[in-house]
Amino acid sequence: MSLEQVLEKVVACLQHEQIHFGIGGSLLLHHHGLPVTPRDIDLVVALADAERAVLLLSEMGTVVEQDETSLYATEVFQEFMIEGIDLDLMSGLQIRHGEGVFVYPFDEQSIDSAGLSFMALVDWYVIYQLIPGREQKVTMIEDVFTKQKVDRERLEQLRRLVLPKAVRNRIDQWLN
Repeated sequence: MSLEQVLEKVVACLQHEQIHFGIGGSLLLHHHGLPVTPRDIDLVVALADAERAVLLLSEMGTVVEQDETSLYATEVFQEFMIEGIDLDLMSGLQIRHGEGVFVYPFDEQSIDSAGLSFMALVDWYVIYQLIPGREQKVTMIEDVFTKQKVDRERLEQLRRLVLPKAVRNRIDQWLN
């Protein structure tokens, strides 16, 4: 199965079970027309639905054992292999940084409920700034911001969270 076919199958299953989720990562960037080739599926799931989502996805594929990392403090993280496609499920997403821990506010208002439930691009703009090695993706998102309206309200909400000063400063350029 192709990545797109697995995505459609997973989305249909999660929607049928009324699990609240959003698609992020490289699939989100690709959805916005950015020049990336998605190789996996990144799903952020509401914490209340995480256990059911893990159960459903484990029935669809194989649970992959993962190494612990000190970067993430995420409450639920599970990797799956479904029809040869890697899928990462995150719930209660938290990222450690030099000035504390960023706790991602999963917010259904930031999910595009029409279609495949993609997350807000501004959310991943902030998330990618906290993950080492993602500068190119941050820059690509900023390029999109120069061409379309930025969700200032959501960006302001994210800016109020525990973020490194450098990230807050970078966000400020889009709020001023």
